[in-house]
Amino acid sequence: MILSRKKMLIVITSLIIFVGIWTLMGTFTNKTVHSETEVGVEVGMKAPDFTINNVNGKEVSLSDYQGTKVFLNFWASWCPPCREEMPSIQKLHKNYDNIKVLAVNAGENKDKVLNYLMENNFSFTTLLDENGKVTTDYLIRGIPSTFVIDKEGIIVRKQRGAITYGKMEQMIDQ
Repeated sequence: MILSRKKMLIVITSLIIFVGIWTLMGTFTNKTVHSETEVGVEVGMKAPDFTINNVNGKEVSLSDYQGTKVFLNFWASWCPPCREEMPSIQKLHKNYDNIKVLAVNAGENKDKVLNYLMENNFSFTTLLDENGKVTTDYLIRGIPSTFVIDKEGIIVRKQRGAITYGKMEQMIDQ
């Protein structure tokens, strides 16, 4: 079947319009400008703010730590690589007073999380992402996942998968 010139012109024009609309949608969706820095989850972007409860039921916002470097880790107690890196996160928490460690638990029951933390004597700030919104906002596709956020709230490091204590130090010292 051979298309006539008129039909071919309509198909090409429709395709160009579709691509143009698709491009514009991508330009205007999922972007928020704050202080001329895009909000997002890539290095160089402003970290998305959030407010969720810690394990003690107190609301905690990322913006509470503006002016402080933040080590933000997403994890779950059922995740073997997460369990493997938790002692290193505790060590980082103890050894660096100028870094705030925030460990966001990805959707587990509060009692299970508390039991796990107490059994292992972990004392870093642990947040409960009970509805998964923060995990979604940070586009977490696998855990553990870690972000280092500078004093201005900009993501300066990003790592998917488990990391060693040495790698944690490299991430915060760079």
